Amino acid sequence: MVYMKTIILGLMLLFTTLSAAPTRYIRAYYDISYAIFGKIGEVEATLEQHEKSYSIDIRAEATGIAKLMSNQRIEKYHSEGSVVGGLLRPKRFSVTTLKGKYYKATHSYLFDHQAKKVLHETSITQKEGDIQKEEVLEYYAKDDILTLFFNLGEYLQNVCSSGICSLVAVGANEKDGKVDIRALGGGNFKVILHRRIFASKQGEMSVHINNKGVCDRALLKDVVFFGDVKAKTTKIVYQK
Repeated sequence: MVYMKTIILGLMLLFTTLSAAPTRYIRAYYDISYAIFGKIGEVEATLEQHEKSYSIDIRAEATGIAKLMSNQRIEKYHSEGSVVGGLLRPKRFSVTTLKGKYYKATHSYLFDHQAKKVLHETSITQKEGDIQKEEVLEYYAKDDILTLFFNLGEYLQNVCSSGICSLVAVGANEKDGKVDIRALGGGNFKVILHRRIFASKQGEMSVHINNKGVCDRALLKDVVFFGDVKAKTTKIVYQK
């Protein structure tokens, strides 16, 4: 039970990332369940793409017992930037965490693709006092974790060998952003983010992308002592 908050809010981001799609607007809703505890969270993910720009927004909220254990925690993810040669290139990626009435933390990442660096800004508001700081990441990445999955089809075709990718994305592994992805066919993928919260037996997550480019289900097996964490779409809206 003590790991539930971390598992829910750590996995929701990847569960809801949107892959390359033929439509310009997608909104997807997901339920998250955890073994014997049943439904523990809900996610809403929205992609809006124009000819030269895009935005992706995700809201993840714990429900039921998980909501009580996480102090009504809500996670918000936002990515915005340009469309260059059919690929999404982020200018800004942010993660905001809300807990209770008094806690708000925002981590913003500003991409300078020309200089090949990423600036990390931290802003925390809490009872104990506010915190503001900034630093340049020790690594550079062309993608954040959201654009990585949108661009994955192109990478698998032109960058990776034999359907196996070792890529880098801001928001994945905190140390170096490393992400390993293996295409299994039929829209199925194995994903390893090399993060402590992904503490399943193999450290792997199974993800399925449907024929319109949206992740419609995901599974992380053998989490801690209680079994599998699952995500499944409840509704998907497509618009051109």
